[in-house]
Amino acid sequence: MMTLETRNTITNELFNFMGIPVIPDDDDGDVPDYPYIVYSDTTDNTRRGHDSITYTNTEEGFEKTYSNQVGTSYSFNAYSDSRDQAKELAFQMIEFFGRLGRDRLNNAGVAVQDVSSLQNRSLMLIDHYVRRYGIDVQFNYVDESSYPVDSIDQTTITGG
Repeated sequence: MMTLETRNTITNELFNFMGIPVIPDDDDGDVPDYPYIVYSDTTDNTRRGHDSITYTNTEEGFEKTYSNQVGTSYSFNAYSDSRDQAKELAFQMIEFFGRLGRDRLNNAGVAVQDVSSLQNRSLMLIDHYVRRYGIDVQFNYVDESSYPVDSIDQTTITGG
């Protein structure tokens, strides 16, 4: 699964680029003033083949490591009280994930696989519209876990 550190890297880098709040869609806190970005993880742990297994001899003994490249998808929506501003912010997110952010995230171990087209995701709430435009982004990262394994220190082979 995507670690909290990886998720925080993505959202912090986006915040640093955009300069507006980036919040999870199911946050129970107060909604910030416009404009802001809301994100949600829509899928995670999409396996890309089988695990690779390596063994390492450490000071404590042998360690077995499983690793696999996996994918995750996130949805990002730019909220504003202005349709034009929401759309412009979504274009800036496309710029971030498609160019500058791609390098920043890659250096942190997250590869941007795909950035969707811009989508109008505005909706009517009783008496007014919530202006939002959004994109979906697919990421790849390495899911890895290590475990100690017993080693065979001595054995006897007998023939017959």
